[in-house]
Amino acid sequence: APGTSLFSTLQKAVLGQLIFGPAFTCVFFATSLLQGGTFTISNWVKKIKSDLPGAWLAGVGFWPLVDFVSYALVPIKFIPLFINLMSFICTIYLSMV
Repeated sequence: APGTSLFSTLQKAVLGQLIFGPAFTCVFFATSLLQGGTFTISNWVKKIKSDLPGAWLAGVGFWPLVDFVSYALVPIKFIPLFINLMSFICTIYLSMV
């Protein structure tokens, strides 16, 4: 079973913020541009440069709490459901910015 110690929980949260969060956000930006019919590598890079810092900072205020709760308190069989619900909420926010 995954570790639930404070160190293990913090380690997972930090890795999520440094790797998964920015990567997912960049994919989300590409998808948004594709849906709008304006995707080019140049537009994607511009979108990343202009919007990733603000979106990442917003995520820093949201995802560490979600990570902590999911890794420390949510039973392992419910973690995917909890994370998907939180991802849905985050996607709504990203769609509005």
